[in-house]
Amino acid sequence: MAVYEESGLRFDLPEGAHFRLAAAASYRPLSGQHLKEMDFCWVHESRLVLLEVKDFTETTAMLKGADFVPAKNQPSPWRFDELVCKITDTLLMMLAGWSGNPWGKGLLAELPAAVRKPVKLVLAVGLDLPAHLKVYLGALKTALNDRLKGRLKLVGVEAVALMDYDTLISRPTFSPYVSRLAPALPDGIQGQ
Repeated sequence: MAVYEESGLRFDLPEGAHFRLAAAASYRPLSGQHLKEMDFCWVHESRLVLLEVKDFTETTAMLKGADFVPAKNQPSPWRFDELVCKITDTLLMMLAGWSGNPWGKGLLAELPAAVRKPVKLVLAVGLDLPAHLKVYLGALKTALNDRLKGRLKLVGVEAVALMDYDTLISRPTFSPYVSRLAPALPDGIQGQ
């Protein structure tokens, strides 16, 4: 297992069956060209799971639903647009690999053998939000899937699963690989 810690979560991902696009040599030259990637990718039951995680629990209490969920006749919040870009760009990179274009061939050479040919995709976003923002998860999920509807149809995905961390780590697709990190102790206090 390969172990990662990010955004308050621990990931125990299967050796030879996971990857991080950010670590791919073929991705690095493009990362400064307005190309984004989702955080973690792994094979689970012959499907490629693509997961983005964000921990907003330590952010200011000033955040409100409008910082995440688009409102009618208003510009989209940048956090929302960032999620759309990360999902779209990750899908484009996978499709480039499967199309066999020169850049895609380079990417595929770095990926696990199980995903070098097209496979079914699972797209998910896990968010850890302060309690006052959790009420917006449903609206955010609806808005995200509405914005991505056409793109998802192109790759054979019905919807992006957007959920809080507790739901994420309880689902069978994620629970074998993802758990919460133990909370950090305040400065000056040592664990046993």
